[in-house]
Amino acid sequence: MYSWWAFCYGLIISEIPYLVVCGTLYFACWWFTAGFPSRASRAGPAYLEILLYEFLYTGIGQFIAAYAPNAGVAHLVMPIILGTLVSFSGVLVPYAAIQPFWRYWLYYINPFTYLIGALLWFGVWETPVTCTRQELAIFNTPSSETCQQYLAEYLSQINPGANLLNPLATSGCEVCPYTTGTDYLRTLNITMSYTGWRNVGITAIFCVSSYALVLALMKLRTKQSKTAE
Repeated sequence: MYSWWAFCYGLIISEIPYLVVCGTLYFACWWFTAGFPSRASRAGPAYLEILLYEFLYTGIGQFIAAYAPNAGVAHLVMPIILGTLVSFSGVLVPYAAIQPFWRYWLYYINPFTYLIGALLWFGVWETPVTCTRQELAIFNTPSSETCQQYLAEYLSQINPGANLLNPLATSGCEVCPYTTGTDYLRTLNITMSYTGWRNVGITAIFCVSSYALVLALMKLRTKQSKTAE
């Protein structure tokens, strides 16, 4: 009843209004109640990234459906692809713990790497960290050295982001693993001051490419259908 391009554009455009509404409601209910920064320089880009996320997962679902032979196959393929992408985004599995086979290629072509990286950057970059008592590493020095002397190499080379709370004490040393959120993000391979906006741009590119795949795969599918007939 419809040409393939009219069908594709109709599906894509018709979803835009409710994707914006859903993204706005989700962001408003989540970002501020979680205590993330409310200033425009952080909340604004994070809101944009949430909107891009709405289009990203919809685009992925649509290009899978565009070429799947039926709905049953699409329902099976979709969770496999999304589960794989989320699992290797460097958050569920920290970057250093990802096996080299995956770390050097899938991690970098994974759209969720940039999606989650952007949200984390705008949420906690340079945010001061205050550890609770249960989160502190508490121990005694093996000699009469102060905590500062005993941990000098650790604080300067191994974990420079750690926060020693009582450097002059000779027992009961209290160490918080991070001084700011930046120290934590570095363990997730989020290391640059421009990472947030860079990841927003890359996420937008993934959104555009996802919808381009919808059109390309639907065009390819229509050619195969005509050949079969």
